[in-house]
Amino acid sequence: MTAMINEATLQRLAVEVGQETVALLLEVFSGELEQYLQQLTEQPSVMQIREISHAIKSSAASFGADELAQMAQECESRVKQGQETWVNDHLPELQQLVGDMAQQYRHLASNQEAFNRIF
Repeated sequence: MTAMINEATLQRLAVEVGQETVALLLEVFSGELEQYLQQLTEQPSVMQIREISHAIKSSAASFGADELAQMAQECESRVKQGQETWVNDHLPELQQLVGDMAQQYRHLASNQEAFNRIF
């Protein structure tokens, strides 16, 4: 099942910064996610996964990627607890979420019809 974008969160963001700015921010965020995905596929250390997860969690929450934010929070927390095996076992899931969400945000930023459905 593909993670979904929380449209209410994006709508609140649009009220705060304006729709045009949201479109630009979505493009930037999708690019950041693509960079994080690249880093996550280069056999990162557990500490690198923690750093990437930390970077992802608040941005993901701000852009309505709730499931990704939750997964990033969980990964960061598990590293802090010394649960490296759990983190390594769930790395493919984190990679999949990051990739899926990057694709969804890129589509939303570049497809006026999809963008207009939300706003």
